[in-house]
Amino acid sequence: MADRKVIDPTDARQATPQRLNYRVLTRSLLIAVIAAAVIYAIFYMQSPA
Repeated sequence: MADRKVIDPTDARQATPQRLNYRVLTRSLLIAVIAAAVIYAIFYMQSPA
């Protein structure tokens, strides 16, 4: 652990250039919307006409 890189707090708080957080939030939102649509469709199909 002697080769560990030490950075100051300002640099540690900076966002990553790969936009990993954006990708995670986008995919999570997409999965949530798809899950809600599937659940809604299941309940809609089971309701009496």
